[in-house]
Parts: sequence; structure tokens; C-alpha cells
Amino acid sequence: MINLPSSVEEITEETKRAFRAFDLQKKLEQATLAVSCSDLSAIQAIQLPSECTDFREGCNIRDMEGAVTLDWRVDPFTSMSDLTLLVFDGSGSGGVPYYVHTLTLVHGGRKSGFVVDQIKLQKSGKISYNNSASDYKIEIYVPPLAAKYVPEFLDYVYGKELKITTSNAPPLRYLANRFDLRDLYKEISTKFIPTDLEIGTAPMYCTLADQLKDFELRDRAIKIMAERMDKLNINSVKNLSPRLMRSLVQCEKLECSSEELSEKVAIWLRLHRELEQEREEALMRDCNGADESRNASTSSMRKDDNETMTDEDFYWLTHVQFMPQISPSEALFYFKFGSQYPQVMNELGSGSLKSRCLAAFTGKWAVDKLAEHVENKDIKPFELYENLDLESKVELLEASLVGAKKMLSENDEASKQQVATEKDAKRSDEIMYKANHESSSSSSPADKIMKVVVMGCGVQPANGIYIYKESGIDERTRSGSNLIVNSNTIVYEKEAIWNQKRVTFVLYPTTAGQYYSQHKLGVRQRNSQRTQTLYNSPTVMGLSGVIPELAWEVEGEMEGIHPPPQFVGKIEQTPTKSWNKSLTHSV
Repeated sequence: MINLPSSVEEITEETKRAFRAFDLQKKLEQATLAVSCSDLSAIQAIQLPSECTDFREGCNIRDMEGAVTLDWRVDPFTSMSDLTLLVFDGSGSGGVPYYVHTLTLVHGGRKSGFVVDQIKLQKSGKISYNNSASDYKIEIYVPPLAAKYVPEFLDYVYGKELKITTSNAPPLRYLANRFDLRDLYKEISTKFIPTDLEIGTAPMYCTLADQLKDFELRDRAIKIMAERMDKLNINSVKNLSPRLMRSLVQCEKLECSSEELSEKVAIWLRLHRELEQEREEALMRDCNGADESRNASTSSMRKDDNETMTDEDFYWLTHVQFMPQISPSEALFYFKFGSQYPQVMNELGSGSLKSRCLAAFTGKWAVDKLAEHVENKDIKPFELYENLDLESKVELLEASLVGAKKMLSENDEASKQQVATEKDAKRSDEIMYKANHESSSSSSPADKIMKVVVMGCGVQPANGIYIYKESGIDERTRSGSNLIVNSNTIVYEKEAIWNQKRVTFVLYPTTAGQYYSQHKLGVRQRNSQRTQTLYNSPTVMGLSGVIPELAWEVEGEMEGIHPPPQFVGKIEQTPTKSWNKSLTHSV
């Protein structure tokens, strides 16, 4: 059992006697001023007195009553601190002193390269903090957020286990880099953050990294949010400053449609306005009863607050380059909210925010909403509209009138197109029934009538029964560099009416080399030999007579003909005098 001193004075006196016994007083003074490699070797060479051999043999020092250990949190005299770390956070209130130990900060696996360099520079006389022999110190300037985590950081340096979380990873990463603790920096940057940084945590990383001026981490978080903007919960980014929100909207990796982006930005603007109002109310409460000088100081602080939205912020958040179309459901909000930023709303041209809002208000949703409100204001209230000034109301009503006229014209045109399409389909069916009846009546009983049925394609007149034609378009087969024309191609045709014109839909094969074939479905205008391809079958290995039934595709980037045929199949039957019209009519 070790007999330990019972008082602080006895502990101090006992320690001094141990140092004198080993003649280390001079070496300790030198280590306080500068720790070189040889000094560190000397410190490591310290031997414990005989009564402390239990310590050397593995006794748990922290668990032993009365044991003396290095701890920066206790009284500096008791802990024999020989270094004052003065941390400034830029608030102007002076530095916060931390009474630490040179031995801990310059030696071991958790040593600080920054402290080692500072000691060397001060010893060489290159920098000086007016230190006295008994009051050695190092000054360091860090952001306010990082300053809050200095105690947790020092606990880690002194050997305690560090629990890394989303909220403390950025400031601890900053301190590890600032104090040059490579192992801790590597642990946070290459192991924890890559696994923790995702769409849910990115907003917090972005905000914290920006406060620390850790631009690399901030930009990584912005990129993740931009790439998943369509999945991002806007409530999670309500604490982003206008400047950071601008960076998110302007990110080149942004994946979000214009109207959806306008909806998300509108939600963020509402949330940010609520936060601003809360801050202003808090400032008013703080200023209540304060003197004029304090009020002036608070007012000045408020004016410099970078959380306040400016005309420039609002301009870039709603810029036409990123938001060419405004969602109709948010057009009136932007119109009203923008009145706070006249420089933005007074712009002219089709790309201005005002013009885009008015254009969005000509849509069906906005017109119906306004019409319902005007028709019955009590049942269908529309506060955003009622709170506008008279001039703005007139502009919106004019835009709605133009929109209503446009919708009527579009409906009339669509109705006419539908009537024409139905008429084309009806006439095409009549032509198909007649052709089928004639081909069946004119064939001899010994013949087989080869037919193909096409179903489900976007061009309605192209659906139906195609009849084999012995002489059709040429099959063009490419062999090496030569183009071989085969006039004996098996072709199926169907006469129809499309876009109010008489046309012939043609189903024909093409071959590529000796083994591969593909079928195409095209259309040929009347009195023309040119066939325009509409749909392509998959390429198959085998003879050109094999028609793929499924997996057809639209030719190129053609519009208005989707979808491709859902089924294409052969029909072979023995002709009879009376054609089974029920089959024909059911196709």
C-alpha cells in the first residue's frame, strides 16, 4: 500500500523533492521554454521514485485515491500547469485562457504540431508574447463555433475518448487541422464524415462548415443537396443563410425542375421570414429597458447581420437562368413577396420575375382559383390576392383574362383535332374492312392469305390488319461496302386516312449482313415512293420473314406517335366466300 500525501502542499513538496532527487529541475525549465528532440528524450528518461513502483507496473492512476495526474480542468497551481493557451474567438471580449501542460501537447500520439512550432519560434525569438519565466503562453484565433469545442478537444488531447457526431465533427475537424493533430483530422475527414454526410445531414454540415470557413466541406454538402434537390425536405434547410441558399440554387449539380424549384424556394422564403421575425422580436426584448447606446449598438449589429435578405439575394434566388418557369400555385406569393424588393420586381422583359409570375397566373389552376374567389368571396377566400394593391390586382386580372382566352382556343383546337382523328380512324376502318373483303373474295380456295395484325401504336390509323403485297418497297441489304437491292421482299400494307390524307402504312423487313434482320413500320404518302419510318422492331438473328411480336420502338426522336406497337403478329387463314366480319370488326 502506497502512503500518499494528504494535502496539496505536501503533494507539491513531495513532487519537488522527487525532481531534485533526479536532478531534473533544470531540464524541466528548459522543456517549458522549448522542447527539442533531445529534451523530449530527457523527459522520457524520468524514473519514478521507489514508492511509486506500483504506478509503473500498471496501476490505474485515475482510480487511485489521491493520485496526481495531468488535467487541464483543475486549478493550474495544483496541476502544475506550465503553459497558458489563450483562445480568441473574434468577439472582442478577450481571449479565454486554458492552463495546459507542455509535456502533454508536444509529446505522444496526440501532440499538437502547432504548439511545437510556436514553442520553437518563441525560443528562437521570431515571435514573442511578452512571456515571463513563470507565465508562458500561446495565443490562437479561431471562429466562435470552434472556440466552443476547445474544451472537448483538449479532453481528447489529454487522453479521453472522443465521441464524434454530426454536430461536433466540423468544429473538431477544424481544431484538428488548426492545431495540427493529423490522426484526429484523418479520423474525422476520411472515416466519419464520408459515412455520415448524406441528404439528411448535409444542411447541418453546410451551415457549420460555413461558420468555420471550411469551404471544402461546405461545398461537398451543397453538392449533395443539389444532386438530390427533388428529394430534399426544405424544412431541413430553413437555417441556411440567403447566401448559402443562393449557392445551392446556383450549384451546377442541381437536379430539379423549374416549377418544383420555385415551390421549394417559396417554402424556404416563408420559413426564413419567420426566423427573421423571431430574431427581431428577440432583439426587441433584449433592448427593452436598455440605454440608448445599447440600442444603437444592437441596431448596428442588426444592420450588419448577414442573415437578412437583400435585393441581390432575392434576385439570384429567383433568376430566370435557374427558374425560367414559376409554379402557378406560387406565382401570387412571389408577386406579393417581391413587393419588398422593388429593384427586382421593377425589371422589364419576358425574363423578369414579374413577367414570369403573370405568365404562370394565366394557367388553369390560377384562373380557376381566381374565378372561384371572384364568384363567391366568402366561401372561397383568396387572401394573397385581396392583400394586393389595386394596380397589381388589375395586372393579375388582365393576365387571367388572357389565360382564359388561351385555354378556350386550346380547347377548341383540341376538340377539332379529336374530331379529325376520330374521323380518320373511322374512314381507315372502312377502307380496311373493304380491302380484307376484296382480298378474301378474289383468292382461290387453294391459296393462303398472309396477313399481319398491328395493335396498340400511337398512330391510331396504323392499327389493324395488314395484307401481303407481292410487290412492295425494295429491301436494302448492306454487304460490306456494297448496297444490294432485293425486289422480292415480303411486304404488308394497309390503306388508311392519317391527318386527313390518304396514306399507305407499310410493314417491311431489312437485313444487316447475312444473319440479322429487322422489321420497320412506315408510312407512304399517296402518289409517292418514299417511305417514312415510324417504328422499328428489335434486331433478330434469322430469316427476314420472322416478325418480332414485342419490344418495338419509336424511330429516332419523332414526336406525336408514341407509344410504339404493343403487338405485331401474323395471321394466316384459308379464304372463304363469306369473310368472318366479326373477326375483322373485333381487331
